[in-house]
Amino acid sequence: MGCGGHARPQACSAPVRGWLRPEWIEADPVEPQRNHSSQPARRWDQREDFLLLPGDGLILVSGSGHVQFFDHAARQLIGSAGGLDHGQQIEAFWPELVELLELHSATIADQGPIDTAIACGSRELPARLFRSDDGAGVVLLQPRSHAHQPVSEQLLMHQRILQQVRDAVIVTTAEPVEPPGPLIVFANAAALRQTGYRLEELLGRSPRLFQGPHTDPKAVRVFHDAMRHWQPVRQALLNYRSNGRPFWVEIDIAPLDDSGGWFTYWVSVQRECKAPQP
Repeated sequence: MGCGGHARPQACSAPVRGWLRPEWIEADPVEPQRNHSSQPARRWDQREDFLLLPGDGLILVSGSGHVQFFDHAARQLIGSAGGLDHGQQIEAFWPELVELLELHSATIADQGPIDTAIACGSRELPARLFRSDDGAGVVLLQPRSHAHQPVSEQLLMHQRILQQVRDAVIVTTAEPVEPPGPLIVFANAAALRQTGYRLEELLGRSPRLFQGPHTDPKAVRVFHDAMRHWQPVRQALLNYRSNGRPFWVEIDIAPLDDSGGWFTYWVSVQRECKAPQP
């Protein structure tokens, strides 16, 4: 039994059955063989809301099966006082999650996030699985109660508005700022046209995806330092489209807070521009 029970002893530090090595991101999708431990899954309807909403829990796992990040909401939804630690192999704490990631890794790589349920002790937690830059992510979905409905409806309204904006708009999680975060939770149609990516290719990935061999690391550091201090920042940057072609873009990033003053998202408006004068 995983998720809040006693952790299973780790025999060694080897990767967990190689379930999210980098190859699966580029591999042709293969329908996995289902077994008795699989949970029903459905493709997430991207029109419903952002990839995750305030109050949802977030866990990031590396391709070698180690916990890279988890937030307070994830710990609360799991209901465990301990056992989930940074750097820990997730199989030791939550083998059922590893089984699901093995089962659906090709699907989330090719088709984008899926909704399912994960066994957690005697419960089943609704969850959303997605790929990240170097592994996978799990959104533990809090119950969409009537009290939560206004937030979801408000974000849906914001989505519809942002889809009509001519500028490219990308929304990411507030944390983690360090790799593999921040994670893209929304991109409008203009952003997809600008970058050449499909939405399912962007969700869960970091905006570092747009950077390439001639992206200025000093300019990237300016963004990073501003985000670490929750400060807005505007700067030109050389990005790359999905076909590898470079383009200059002026990026305007600002943190978005909720009614309680907690930062929940970063909002980025991106306008193509000429190369800055030396």
